[in-house]
Amino acid sequence: MVDKDFAEINALSAVFPESSILLCWYHVLQAVNRWLSKTESGVQGDSNTQKRKEIISFFCKLKACSTVKHFKRTSAEFCKTFKKYPSVCQYFLKNWNNIGTMWADYGRRFNHKNSETNNVIER
Repeated sequence: MVDKDFAEINALSAVFPESSILLCWYHVLQAVNRWLSKTESGVQGDSNTQKRKEIISFFCKLKACSTVKHFKRTSAEFCKTFKKYPSVCQYFLKNWNNIGTMWADYGRRFNHKNSETNNVIER
């Protein structure tokens, strides 16, 4: 389990080609929250606090998808729900949709001791 550092992910994939790599859920949420606070997100600032909470809540809904089919359906629902914020949908599609196996539950179908974060080993 790693942060979303593609240099690290590529190195691990090269050395352990048969292993599945998971993204730390804490760091996924941290990255999304950081992006949502930027001007380019279109939902920055105090006036959009509730909208950012809705987006994060929807990411949690996406994470809970137990099958690829459910994830794809929920991804389409995400973009439909936030269609007034095209940059939010574009960000999701570019940065998270294609790597769902690394952070959504459907990609976590093996024993990982129900650990969703790598924070314990970072201390």
